Amino acid sequence: MLSTIAMAYIQPLPKGSVRKVYNKLSLLENMNIKLIPKNQLLMADEFQERILNPKNKKRYRTFADIKKCYLKNPSLFVGAFDKTQIIGIVFGYVKRKNVLLGEMVIDKNYLGLGLGSTLLDFFEKQVVKLRKNKIVLGSRENAEGFYLKRGYNPILFLQIRHSDVPNNYELLTKHKIQKETNYSDAKRLFIKVKHPSDILKRKLIKIFCAYNGIYLFEKTL
Repeated sequence: MLSTIAMAYIQPLPKGSVRKVYNKLSLLENMNIKLIPKNQLLMADEFQERILNPKNKKRYRTFADIKKCYLKNPSLFVGAFDKTQIIGIVFGYVKRKNVLLGEMVIDKNYLGLGLGSTLLDFFEKQVVKLRKNKIVLGSRENAEGFYLKRGYNPILFLQIRHSDVPNNYELLTKHKIQKETNYSDAKRLFIKVKHPSDILKRKLIKIFCAYNGIYLFEKTL
């Protein structure tokens, strides 16, 4: 599941906006970042589902899957709270030597307060405590700039049916193929790029005859 977050930018304040800024800053007074208690995990999951899956489509990770991972590594489930109300979450999953940041969600009423960076800072520290040194995630387009600013490097992930893999595919692009794996259904390529671009993604999907391509982001801590 892709992560989602929004970032604010600095601009001159229009007339009447000072009160809005004050009201937003006042929201910070009761804000608290902490590990999600076991008895609030379901509430946190329902929160992220309301935002990431409003049409209630079939889930990639069920709550049972999330709970199983939580019981193994509860320190990777981080919440932001306004008093007792959940206003942001990060769910993480150990994948061999790395940690997958699976879900990151912030209540729209709390965007632009730096909450995304605060949550991510807390989460990264938890990853280090587990003696893991790399975070990998998928991102929606509106969050790519945020992760780039946070030092995450983009990787284009391509899936190619074995029957469609071009000859000498390693020579088809100047971009470095960082890793490749083979599964029964497809070959998977991880291509290092400098900056995510929809044009570049479409170009490489066509060159490699891939049936799917998304940008992943990774950071070594």
